[in-house]
Amino acid sequence: MKYYLLALSVLSIPVQGAPSEDLVQSCLAATARVGVSLTNIETREIYLQDNYKPGYQAEYFLFRGMEIGYARSRRGDALLYRGMLYPLQRAKTLPQTRSKGRPVIQVALSEWSLIGDGRKQFLCVSGQFDGIGRSGSFQKARYGYLLETSKKGGLFFVDGLVD
Repeated sequence: MKYYLLALSVLSIPVQGAPSEDLVQSCLAATARVGVSLTNIETREIYLQDNYKPGYQAEYFLFRGMEIGYARSRRGDALLYRGMLYPLQRAKTLPQTRSKGRPVIQVALSEWSLIGDGRKQFLCVSGQFDGIGRSGSFQKARYGYLLETSKKGGLFFVDGLVD
């Protein structure tokens, strides 16, 4: 019985530094909710660089002079923001997440934005799961990576259904 109560209490602990539910839902839907600001980032010109950082092949674009995108490596893939790599395997999974795996970010197909709620700002990358979601009711199944844009910001992963 004690183990059961401990497990329930651990499951209900929020992830430290996690974005609010409004930020998460805004990211997944790529639409700002009340109290959330959202700036869409266009991905018109995409650059490919084989040795962006040692061992990483990068696919990125420029936004306000910042390099933003995705990098692949045998060591694991990473989100690229302002020239720094944030390994996806280190992303904290938010409690409402249903899937176990982490989808590959497809730079040209994903939706990129800066979202904030007045206290924190995040780079949001959202999209539909590869192979499903392009049409029909599966369009509601989406994933999102949220990277807090402060110097030591955390990276978070979430998935879910959007309306």
